[in-house]
Amino acid sequence: MPRERVELFRESKTKEKERIIVLAFEGNITEEEYFQEVKSSSLFNDELVYLHLLKRPKSDTNSAPKHVFNKLKREAKEEFNFNPADELWMIIDKDRWKNIDEIIELCRIQKNMFVAVSNPCFEFWLLLHICKMSSLTLKQKADILANLKISNKRNYTDELLGDLIGDGYNKKKPRTERFMEFVSHAIVEAKKLVVVGEDYPLGLGSYVFKVMEKIIR
Repeated sequence: MPRERVELFRESKTKEKERIIVLAFEGNITEEEYFQEVKSSSLFNDELVYLHLLKRPKSDTNSAPKHVFNKLKREAKEEFNFNPADELWMIIDKDRWKNIDEIIELCRIQKNMFVAVSNPCFEFWLLLHICKMSSLTLKQKADILANLKISNKRNYTDELLGDLIGDGYNKKKPRTERFMEFVSHAIVEAKKLVVVGEDYPLGLGSYVFKVMEKIIR
C-alpha cells in the first residue's frame, strides 16, 4: 500500500501544494544542482508546486534511461499517492542512449510520466541561457550536435559553454547559480528549436523548458 502523500511531500507548516512534480535525472551532479538552485531561487513557484528531486548517489553509475525510468516509477509513483495533476519527469540526454522512443512509450502508458530530452546533452540547455542560437555558426552547431570529446573530461559542448561563460565550466562543480538570471532567455531560445510532431529533439534542442514553465512563476 502506498504511503500517505503528506508523509513525503507536505512541507512543515505549509499547506499542501496544488501540484507535485517529481524529477529523476540521468546525471547525478549537474542536473540535480541546477534544479536545487531553481528551488532556492525567487523564480520557483513554491506557492503552488512542490518539487521533489530523486537523488542518485554518485556510486550509482547506471544512468541508462530505462534505469532512470524504473527508479522514478518505483520510488515515486508506486510508493506515494499521486493526484491526477501530479507529474513525474525524466531529465535525460540523447547523445548516449538509443532507446528513448521506448522510454517515451512507457511514459505514455503511465499517463502522468514525461520525458524532457536534451540533444545532445543537459549542457546544451545551459548553453541556451547565455547565447542566441542565431549567433552560432553552422560549424559550431554541427560540432555541438556531434559533441565529440575534447579531452578525457570534456566534450565540445562543455568547452564551448566554458568559453562563453568566460571563466570555464566544470561538470563536477557546475556553479549553476550563474544561469538563474537567464532562465527566461533559455526558454525562449529552446522554443525556437522545437519541431512540431517531435516527441523529443532529433536535432539540436532541449525540452527541459517544458518542466521549467511548470515550476517557475
